Amino acid sequence: MYKFKRNIYVGEEVFEMWFGLTSKSQDRHTNFTLFLLTEGPDHQFSYAEKIKGGFHAKADATRYAVQYAKELIRQKMAQEKAAKQDYPEADDESIFDEQD
Repeated sequence: MYKFKRNIYVGEEVFEMWFGLTSKSQDRHTNFTLFLLTEGPDHQFSYAEKIKGGFHAKADATRYAVQYAKELIRQKMAQEKAAKQDYPEADDESIFDEQD
């Protein structure tokens, strides 16, 4: 598996993500399959999650990887923003605070 890192820029934030590519050749045609690595390539518990297959060029697969990662990060940021709106932090005392 060919492993590569890309820095993904979303707004002012930078995210480091690792991807992997495998290739199969049949009758002079190459098909690449794209994977998202959960950790860096040297990490003991790194797992490769398949994103998409059927790319005919390595460049197409790497472009798709960057777009996929940007969309994934944007969705995660939107979920976190929605969660903060649904459950705002309480300004008053918490029921878990120690009482005298």
